[in-house]
Formats: sequence, C-alpha cells, structure tokens
Amino acid sequence: MSGLCMGVQLVRAGIRSFVILEKSSQLGGTWWDNTYPGAQCDVRSHLYAFSFAPNPDWSRVFAPQREILAYMERVADRWSLRPHMRFDTALAAAHFDAARGCWNLTTARGEPLEADVLVCSTGPLSQPRWPDIPGLVAFGGKLMHTARWDRTFDASGKAVAVIGTAASAVQLVPEIASQVRQLHIFQRTPNWIVPRPDRGYRSWEKLLSRIPPFGRLRRWIHYWLHERNRLGFNQGTRMAQLAEGFAKHHLHKQIADPALAAKLLPDYPLGCKRVLLSNDYYPTLTRPNVELVTTPIVRIERDGVVTADGATRRVDAVVCATGFDTLHLLGSVDVRGLGGTALADVWSGAPHAYQGVTVAGFPNLFLLLGPNTGTGHTSTLLYVEPQVDYVLRALRELRRRGSRWLTVQPATMAAHNLDLQARLASTVWAGPCSSWYKTAGGRIAAIFPGYSFQYSRTMRKLGFEGYDFG
Repeated sequence: MSGLCMGVQLVRAGIRSFVILEKSSQLGGTWWDNTYPGAQCDVRSHLYAFSFAPNPDWSRVFAPQREILAYMERVADRWSLRPHMRFDTALAAAHFDAARGCWNLTTARGEPLEADVLVCSTGPLSQPRWPDIPGLVAFGGKLMHTARWDRTFDASGKAVAVIGTAASAVQLVPEIASQVRQLHIFQRTPNWIVPRPDRGYRSWEKLLSRIPPFGRLRRWIHYWLHERNRLGFNQGTRMAQLAEGFAKHHLHKQIADPALAAKLLPDYPLGCKRVLLSNDYYPTLTRPNVELVTTPIVRIERDGVVTADGATRRVDAVVCATGFDTLHLLGSVDVRGLGGTALADVWSGAPHAYQGVTVAGFPNLFLLLGPNTGTGHTSTLLYVEPQVDYVLRALRELRRRGSRWLTVQPATMAAHNLDLQARLASTVWAGPCSSWYKTAGGRIAAIFPGYSFQYSRTMRKLGFEGYDFG
C-alpha cells in the first residue's frame, strides 16, 4: 500500500522517472501474500482506502483480502503505475555514492540500477517469522505459514496443527474447523479478543457512498471510531479498564467452560500485544473436533507434534500462524550510507529513525511505515500519506537549494527518539508482555505513542532545519 501511495503521488506531482521494485510476482504486498481462508482487514473498509481514492463499493464493514487486492489493482491502473513496476525483482544491495550523490543498487539477479532517491516501502508485515521449533523443517506432511498459504491445499478430512493464536489464526481457525477431521491449536500466550462489528453493506448504502459529502462523512465517523480506541492504551486509565472489561465480557459470554476460559484469559494489560477482532474464534474452540493446547511444544516429528507432557498429536499438516519479523524492515538487503556505514550495524540494537522516515548518515533514503510509525488502533494509511507528502517536500527542498542530497543530523534523530521512548513508557505497549511491537531488550520500535492526527500534524509542520545538505 505504501509503495502504491508513493507511486501515485509521484505521478500527481509530475515526476515520471521512477521504478517500483517488487519481489513478488504481482502487486499487493501483504494482501497478495496472505490468501489464507478468512483473511480480512481489521480496520473498517472506508478507512482502509487512500483519502485521494475512496472506494464506495466495499461489500462489508471489514473488507476481505480479495477486495483489498482488487482495490489496489484499480489504484495502480487508474494512475498507470504498472509500467513503472518490476515484478519478481528483489533488492540485494543499496550503496550510497557520496561523490556522485546517488544510490547504486543491485538486484538479487545482479542487475545494476542507479537512483537519486531510495524509498523503502517494504512494509512491516512482509517477512514471515517461522517458529524456532526442533524438527520443524523435517516434518513430512504439509508445512505452511499463513503468509505463504498454498491455495491448492485441501483441509478436508485431515488432522491439522495450527501453531500460534494471534491475528491470522483467529481468522483462519473458524474457516477450516468445519472441514478438518481434527484441529489442534497450539497457544503460547492468550490474546485479548473483542467483537468484530462486521456486516455486509446494502445496495443503497453503496449508492450513498458515491455521493462525496456522504462518503466523507462516513470516513470521518470511522476515523473517530478508531481514534477513540487509542484512549484504551494508556495504562491505569478508566478507558483502559472499560476496554479490558469489555473484552472479558466477550470471552465469558462465548466460553461457558471455566477451565477453557481460564486458558484464554491474558495476564497482561489489553493492548500490550495486538488486540484481535473476532466473533467466531471462541465458539470454534468448543467444537468437538477442535483442541486448544497450551502445553509447550518441544519438537516436531515427521508425522506429529510433541509437547512437554510427552503427548504426540499425529497430524497431516502444520500451519504456522506465527506472524512477521517487523524489526528488520529491509530484510537481508545490504544498505550502506555515508562512509560505507551499514544500516544493519546502525540498527543492531533496534531500528530507529527520525519521525520514522529518515536515518542519519543515509542520504536520500526515506522509509514508509518505518520505526515507531506503526499503529495499534487505526489504519496505517493515515501514517503513510503524510510520510509520502514529506518525501515529496524533501524532493522540492533539494530542488530549491540546488542540492544533491539531504540527511537528518544525528543529534536531531537522537533527540526525537529519546522523546518517543519517554512518551511510550507510560503506554500499555511498555507492559509485561512480548510482542512484535518491541525488541527482546524491551525497546518499543514499532508503535507511535500518540494519535494519528498528532502524527499527521507533526509531519505537515516538519521542516528541514535539522538536516545536512550536500
């Protein structure tokens, strides 16, 4: 989504000399990769569309994967982005040449490219994280990650193990439970789950959405519904208590068995890990062919999963619903800035940037959805659009000054990150849980501490006083 947004705004600004490298065979990013049964957005549809490209034809309040992908394809076609795209092209290296003021790029196939500006729009949900379980790769049956779902896989009559109980699992499990012979769900940590207020849109609602004032009003309402959720992420507040009570009520309303409910009740504050939305995950766990396993896995054999109590569950397929590596935004790409400094070394403790967009020592490198610009309560597009606008302003600033490159000053970036971590310390994300929001050392590297309107306002006012130009 961020790459498309960048491409559209370049076209709208009259800039046509750009290329979009895509390692997959088609556009779509996470919405091309994640095709598992039940894949659906957890942000209301009309908010999960660009402000400059509303979609009045969403079928549901929360859009399914195929509709989001179709929307992205229409956006690409409307602004003629496909000629700028190179598919099946992964970036292997990016080295900045200070003397010439450009980036020397190398693809995985060894193809050399040169660019004045490099924009990283890989997204934090692009690299599947596989569990570190002995024997996993030696499993003799079907082995899949939810982000690499095999569309030819037929679960009918099979015994299936699902490892993980977070966002993709709560969508997948209800979809396949009625097809499989037996479903074993391996839970390491329970998650907070709240109802998903989903329904189909009626034809008259879609017609109304084509009227611009109504469409803007609906988006405005959805915006503030999501923004309100941020109130529940400040530890110890009345809103946080209400949100947690609401989630507990949802659990006990759908799970009558006290023993099962106890296994599903988190022991950390709501929001510390990603809050999940589902109306049918809890009821699915009560089916006779579904088992929730909370005993740790010790190894995987060729035909089964062995837990710490010595039990072996024979399965035909293992599905890893274990999320993504959100802390290595550029994966294995060898990125080197001024003086040959490696970005991997700069980010060895945790990824960090200035406003999530620029990194000291790496001229003309811009990040979209970079460090500390993730959100636990609303649409990521509300962060992407102001970031793209800032990149375009940076290009205009370079042209105005007659400079070849710009880079944020180390002191500017350091002061920004000190303030960020201080603000995050009082939030629920600093709570006693492990999540993809933070590193093993406890640094919160993914989440922005405030509201989306605060970030947008900051980016609109942000200048280039704290930058060096060359």
